Amino acid sequence: MAMVVRQVQAGDGPGRARLWQESGAFFAGLDPATAQEPQTDGLVEWHEELHARYADDPTVLMLVAEQDGDIVGAAVARVEEPLPTAHWQLQRDLAHRRVHVDALTVAGGARRGGVGSALMAEVERWAVERGAAAIMLETGVDNPTSMPFYERRMGYTRHEVVFRKDLR
Repeated sequence: MAMVVRQVQAGDGPGRARLWQESGAFFAGLDPATAQEPQTDGLVEWHEELHARYADDPTVLMLVAEQDGDIVGAAVARVEEPLPTAHWQLQRDLAHRRVHVDALTVAGGARRGGVGSALMAEVERWAVERGAAAIMLETGVDNPTSMPFYERRMGYTRHEVVFRKDLR
């Protein structure tokens, strides 16, 4: 079963939507108070529209991982430029080009098989090519798969904590 990591292309919508739906179910199972399964109606079209909107944007990377023609993983990352006000900011990173990983999803049956590592390696290569000083991302602190993946396998360190208070 050979895996291929490639940029998203037109026609990937059905596979990306299936993966997104599965990921939503996984995250909703971990934390139903903050995560949900996305509605299926229009989901394929939404993924196709995202590809069309960002396909020619050099500051956005959209990847899929395929095994035997099936999409089993996806990643989306974007370049964040230094802030013009960085010299007044408290965080040093804001003075440098950074890459933010907006999403990394891997199908349940493909987890722990190198899919996430291959996608993140490509994101990191892309970030270096663009002169990024750091990569940032968020994940659930109670996520039993992503915390060990980023810390132990990929060498990322915890940097900040995001707090949330439900007001509804």
